[in-house]
Amino acid sequence: MRVWDEQEAAALVALQRGIELTERPFASLGASCGLSEEAVLALAQRLFAAGEARRFGAVFDSRRLGYSSALCAMTLPRVRMSEIAAKVAGIKGVTHAYERGWPAELPSDLPGGPYGKSWPNLWFTLAAPSAEFMNELETLRAECRPFAIHELPATRRFKIDVVFDVRTRDRDERVELRLPPVKEHPQVVEFTAAEKGLVRLLQGNLPVCTRFFAPLAAQAGLGEPALLEKLRVWQASGVLRRIGLLLRHREMGFKANGMCCWDVPETEVLEFGRRVAVFPEVTHCYERPRMDIFPFRLYAMIHTPTWLGTQQLFERITREAGLSGGQLLLSVTEFKKTSMQFF
Repeated sequence: MRVWDEQEAAALVALQRGIELTERPFASLGASCGLSEEAVLALAQRLFAAGEARRFGAVFDSRRLGYSSALCAMTLPRVRMSEIAAKVAGIKGVTHAYERGWPAELPSDLPGGPYGKSWPNLWFTLAAPSAEFMNELETLRAECRPFAIHELPATRRFKIDVVFDVRTRDRDERVELRLPPVKEHPQVVEFTAAEKGLVRLLQGNLPVCTRFFAPLAAQAGLGEPALLEKLRVWQASGVLRRIGLLLRHREMGFKANGMCCWDVPETEVLEFGRRVAVFPEVTHCYERPRMDIFPFRLYAMIHTPTWLGTQQLFERITREAGLSGGQLLLSVTEFKKTSMQFF
């Protein structure tokens, strides 16, 4: 495993959290980490050359763009898994698709293990314009019959923070249980044709260069100051989350992806969701509908280098957040992982 020096590791985190909306964003980012602008650009280029970076571009709030999304679950026999997963992965609005379960090399009686229970094993996310979402889902259901697709939209969103820190992946630290605010029911923003074109431009894999925004402004038919002002408005309103680096987490050493699920009383989801979201190792945390076939309300995603490390992290979060029981589904096969394409 690569050894990172402190400055480059800090720059890697900063690149993921997003660049400043300024003319020379990589200069200011480097200065905050003790690196030159050239060193930051070289780091980003090395990550792409090594296949460790997936995209450098904008991350938008899909709900504010008028899109709906949901986590979906299916229970499939092993002999049909690849076939049905290929159908699912072929849908444009499916951005992530995994077989989730329990690796054979882990004892099944560890905390979070199946203990002989059978759970849905194909999990994927589907997103589409809100007016079209149900039609997209019904079309996919018809394609996958006789296997049912269970829809689990997020009813509360506690955290979306896909940032991987190579400095902390092997640490075992306690965290302070601060309670971040919960964001719900955002206002949908109406976009002009030109603004939709700008979204399409920014959601791609953008060239990393010194004057990052200048060529983008030229492509959009704007001056650089006008583009930056537009992006600042979008960021302030929550439309634009960040413009930054998206990694291939498996190639970076975070190979063991796990979905943590706990069943908590409906009246206590808010409290426990906030407690779980504060853990730095948690990248996503949601409340979802409780189903008879999968009786859990609170979901969180975690990543470590090993299956055992992910199981131990699940156990620690469960204990330190004051939870009990729960189920850990590990992503044993990745069928698709991509970014959403809007408009």
